[in-house]
Amino acid sequence: MIFSTAYPEIFILLCLAFAWFLMRLLYRHASAFENLSRWQLWTLKGLRFAVLFLMTVLLLSPVVKLKKKTKNKPVVLVLQDNSSSMLNHSDSLKIRSTLDSLKRQIASNLSGLADLKWYLFADSVQEGTAPDYKGNLSDYSDAIQSVAAQHAYEKPVAMLIVGDGIYNAGQNPVNTVRTLGYPVYSVIEGDTTVHSDIRISQVRANTTAFPGKAFPVEVEIAGNGLKSGQTRISITHDGKVVEQRIVPIAGSYVFRRESFRLKSEKPGLQHYQIQLSPVSGEQTTANNTRLLTVDVLNSQRKLLILAGAPHPDIGALTEALESDPQFKVVVAPFGHFGDYSPEKFNLLIFYQVPESKDVGISDLKKFIDSRTSRWYFLGTQSSISAFNKLNGGMKIVSENKQLADVQMKVNPGFGLFHPDIRLNDWLGAQTPLVIPEGKVETEPFMKTLFYQSGSGEEKPALIMGEQNGVKKAVFDGEGIWRWRISARSVDGDKALFNDWIVNTARYLALKRNEDQFNVHFNRMVQANEAVHFSATLFNAIYEPVHNSAVTLDLMNASGKLFHYVFTEGNDGYELNAGHLPPGSYHFSAAAKVGADSLKESGNFEIMAAQTEMLETRANQQMMTAVAQYSGGKVYFANQLEQLFPDLKKLLQSRSEQTEEVVMMDAIRYEFVLFLLIVLLAVEWFLRRYWGGY
Repeated sequence: MIFSTAYPEIFILLCLAFAWFLMRLLYRHASAFENLSRWQLWTLKGLRFAVLFLMTVLLLSPVVKLKKKTKNKPVVLVLQDNSSSMLNHSDSLKIRSTLDSLKRQIASNLSGLADLKWYLFADSVQEGTAPDYKGNLSDYSDAIQSVAAQHAYEKPVAMLIVGDGIYNAGQNPVNTVRTLGYPVYSVIEGDTTVHSDIRISQVRANTTAFPGKAFPVEVEIAGNGLKSGQTRISITHDGKVVEQRIVPIAGSYVFRRESFRLKSEKPGLQHYQIQLSPVSGEQTTANNTRLLTVDVLNSQRKLLILAGAPHPDIGALTEALESDPQFKVVVAPFGHFGDYSPEKFNLLIFYQVPESKDVGISDLKKFIDSRTSRWYFLGTQSSISAFNKLNGGMKIVSENKQLADVQMKVNPGFGLFHPDIRLNDWLGAQTPLVIPEGKVETEPFMKTLFYQSGSGEEKPALIMGEQNGVKKAVFDGEGIWRWRISARSVDGDKALFNDWIVNTARYLALKRNEDQFNVHFNRMVQANEAVHFSATLFNAIYEPVHNSAVTLDLMNASGKLFHYVFTEGNDGYELNAGHLPPGSYHFSAAAKVGADSLKESGNFEIMAAQTEMLETRANQQMMTAVAQYSGGKVYFANQLEQLFPDLKKLLQSRSEQTEEVVMMDAIRYEFVLFLLIVLLAVEWFLRRYWGGY
């Protein structure tokens, strides 16, 4: 206990002086004390002085500082797999009962020694102790990282993971636990027996196709614990078998890839069921069937590349664009595109902007003045002065017209679409591009995807945006053909080169419906993803309309109706409909502009995630590795008599005491009041006993 004042020495002296003055005043003329002996008198004076001194101190309201020591329970993080694979067993009721018993045992044995933080994880991570085992994905790595980060300040002593170890999303969790700094104890729950099982492990196909044109489909078949024989793979569309073949089984293990070419004459979302016939001894046939949904588009998007002269960049650009089957690319040199009409194309790509006196520049004006989206590529043959007059969203101010070699980097804050997460590292290892040197100025509506790297300031290199309903993009750089060679020969992955080109073209070539009311949405959504809509609303002269009531009615395949209201954002109206059950949906959106009522409608598909049914055997190796690499141990659900002693030993060695400082008024301190009462009672008793009066 510490008295806290600004000048404690002066405070104590003043209290002593005042108490002595009061005591002398009370005893100076007290004739009743004349018969007392000297030691009796001084005893009474001492008691009275102590009472007066304490009361004087309390009248000045001193503060008492108390140091309180508390024994804290160590924190243990408990993560339980809540995905559907946990019950993927012939006796799921027994598994559920075992899991419930396991949860109760953990709570009863450890809650007295530790502060247990319970979490469930599958598609997402959430606090709770009541699993429903309906998750469509198992992301162990994300669960470990997010829970550990949330409780980092509490310094947990251990993490307990209860699951089957079957992960089908995110990174390998073994790499995640290395940096935790505390052990992970794995409890394996699930069937580790090798049963006979054949399954469709993966289906690869383009998400889009075109009427009457064949598109490739590749099916991976895997199996284990099998007997020699055969199975049949069949593909059904609209109730009719369109492809089937016999797949031989030569031994206990099988892995095959089967390729098909399918064709649909009808546009829209087309559903295909791919199925394997069961084999003898299979415990489950849920993973014998996969569903494939393909969006058959009404027509391809046409792209026109206008170029002043042949260049290897044009070949690289064309190859990347044609890697997406929705694009049909036409290349026309300046001076030879008079027969082309800009309205017949979804995107115009200007490779190098010519001088105003060059051949074909007069024909170029009708393309510049059109409302078709455009993408400018600048380089050594570009006229910067001519480009600056085109209102392309970027201007380059240069006095010396010099060229520079620069590398590119991805802007992490870009939000129009999501480039490949590996793209930034890949760009850093590529050959520099040649760009016109100068100060770069961009319009506010343009968003930057690439910056020039290596310079003192971040200059935009690839920008895009929309102005008055016309989408624009500018790429400042020449020499991308070298990037294509690197992607094909060195990296062995053309997807990284194609990624940024195709995504940019998709954004630009998405045909803008110049009606007053437009609703944008994804035609195919995974079951673990939220459904998002965005809408734009314009008046008769194509000016944005704000503060309007925009609604959406959503109907599922069984006819159930859901009603939503859009919220207004910075770039229009937004709606998050959340997670919806798998199936087909139809929507109808409505808005009002003045007296006019506007409507938009469409269809989309929520695709069921089938990943949890692909594996039927608990992944004992992964759960063991997670425990070993973190310094923990692994147990089966029937080995808890070993788990609890190990954990209790750790918890007892890691319990900590914390010291808490509490400031409290001395007058509120119970001991002071008790002391005053005792002193007054003793002084009164002695006076009565000695006959003071």
